[in-house]
Formats: sequence, C-alpha cells, structure tokens
Amino acid sequence: MRRKHFILLYFPFLCLFLFSGCSQEPKRIPDTLPEVHGYIGSIKRSATKNSTAKAVIMVKAIEGLTGDYPDASIRIDEDTKIEDMNGKPLKPEQLREGHEIKAWLDGNKLESMPVQGYAKAIRVEHEL
Repeated sequence: MRRKHFILLYFPFLCLFLFSGCSQEPKRIPDTLPEVHGYIGSIKRSATKNSTAKAVIMVKAIEGLTGDYPDASIRIDEDTKIEDMNGKPLKPEQLREGHEIKAWLDGNKLESMPVQGYAKAIRVEHEL
C-alpha cells in the first residue's frame, strides 16, 4: 500500500522532469567569436522547394580583420538565426551585397578554399 502511494505521488514529478528536456532551445547568436567576418560579395537565392538552403552567400574578408576563414561560401537555411547589430531579427531576403556580417558556422563544414558550410547564426554589423 505504501509503495503504491509513493509511486502515485512521485510519478508526475518524474514525468515532468523527463519531458522538460524535450523542448527545443530557441535560436540565438553564439557567445563565441565568429568564424567568418567580412562583407557579402554575392547572394544566390534558392528557388527550388527541395533545396535545404534558402540562400548561399559568398563572404569576402575585410582587409585588416582576421577570422578563422578569410573567404567563405555560407548556406542559409530555416535553422539559421539572422539579426542586425541591435538584435532585431532579419529574414534571408533582407541580406544585401555589401553588408558587413559576422557568421558562426555549423559543426559540419567543408575545409576547402573558400570554406563551405551552413550558418548557425549571422549578425549584420553594418548596412550600406
């Protein structure tokens, strides 16, 4: 009898604890240094529904600034967090050639020249 009360009393807490970890963490800009810092040289937008990338941007390094990668081909998808320097969310359609950006890449990247990968987050530093 006592065991039954114990289970009925603690079972809801156990369920709450187990399912609280299932929620998806909101997208945010990482608190690490960006891997790419430069300006957008070109933008190629995806028109097909089967493509996972919404756009591919070519980023060129800014003279005098150092980053992990001087040039990069960055893919933007639905999981990419994009914001301006004030933290206001932006859409991929709002990116323009010449924007100065900082980009954080997803873990999987192709170490080529230029580096290729998916953007985890992009911050637009200055707009033209």
